[in-house]
Amino acid sequence: MPSVGWARRGALAIPDALGTRIRKARLELGLSLAQVAGTEFSRSFLNQVELGRARPSTRTLQVISDRLHRPLEFFLLDPKDSTTVVELLLAEAGTRLRQGDAAQARALAAELAARRNLPPETRTRAQLLLAEALLRLSEVNAAMPILPGWSALAIELYDRMGSAYYLLRQPHEAGRWWDRALSTYEEATLADPLLKARILGHLANLHYVAGQPLEAIAGYQAAIASAGAVLDMQALGGIYEGLAVAFQRTGQVERALEYAQRSLRLFETLGDVRMSAQLRNNMAKILLEEGKAEQAERLFLEGADQLRRVDEKDLLPLLLAGAAEAALDEGQLSTAEARLAEAMAAVPNSRDPLAQLTAARIGGRIAQAGRQPGQARSHFEAALEIAAALDSRMERSKVLYDYAQALEVQGDAVGAIARYREAYEAQRVANSA
Repeated sequence: MPSVGWARRGALAIPDALGTRIRKARLELGLSLAQVAGTEFSRSFLNQVELGRARPSTRTLQVISDRLHRPLEFFLLDPKDSTTVVELLLAEAGTRLRQGDAAQARALAAELAARRNLPPETRTRAQLLLAEALLRLSEVNAAMPILPGWSALAIELYDRMGSAYYLLRQPHEAGRWWDRALSTYEEATLADPLLKARILGHLANLHYVAGQPLEAIAGYQAAIASAGAVLDMQALGGIYEGLAVAFQRTGQVERALEYAQRSLRLFETLGDVRMSAQLRNNMAKILLEEGKAEQAERLFLEGADQLRRVDEKDLLPLLLAGAAEAALDEGQLSTAEARLAEAMAAVPNSRDPLAQLTAARIGGRIAQAGRQPGQARSHFEAALEIAAALDSRMERSKVLYDYAQALEVQGDAVGAIARYREAYEAQRVANSA
């Protein structure tokens, strides 16, 4: 399931900084403008970018980063726009207001509000401080145009409500809020490409969980197109993750791994441990399905170690259960049983119902391998109950398929055929939803 990793958003680094970094990287490699531009864009455009007179689109910047053998994040980082710096400036502006220094508060808030790379909620806070400072300075005419421009905050709230329901595994309710966010955005005729891109990306997530990977890919691509020349590492990482799982579902494994690796680089650069672990989980599942259990096991264990270091409990059972399944596929039953025990022990501390479902499904596989047919059936039945409660036909299909294989080994041909048919039907319904 693609994650909702769109909370912090920003623009490209300021043109001068961006252009300077591109020029420096190009000269270090001894490449000409024409060599970097290739056939995708002109050398004169690249020259304008380096001079800070033009801004590359998302795709153009990706081409430049590939040609210069640098990760995309190398060109995007801009310390002065960090969350910490912005929060300190907001706090200082608020303090100035409380101390009666409205003029200094106005200067600080105006500087913040003028930045291109603020997320909507932060921009709204800056505008509120600016409007209050202007009112205290009796500059009512200047304050009035700022006050009606808060529709972005309502859209942000709708979007966050959608994210909350999505994390609760309630996609239908999430979709209702995200549709409301998008319609409100369009009615308000806003010009905030990142906000629209985030909503489109979230709606693309819904296509994925509904078993519609092609529609999901189109949605993620629409989100990138909506962002245009404005880019944010966190948002782009979320899009890349979505593309990874969608391409995996269409069988394009190499492209799935490529986008998963890109997303992982971005989130590790941002220091987002939870998302880094989530992406390791996604990549490991892709590798496991491709029969590369040893590589998958390494990623599962790395992700679990990351989560332990920050005491993150929701995802931990998923990583541990994944490592158990990888060990099972490698023929290491005792290792698989030990890791499954860890996963089961971690499940009660997780708020993610998918963690319990995954542990139960893999528990069924491991019990069957350990010649415990009764326990295997118990695990699979528990997993099916959770899948039904989540109304997730994709997860139900996966459990049913593993269950059918176990029944087949047990010699229950009738039960196996029935489960195979149920798995097929669940997958068919998911794909047509």
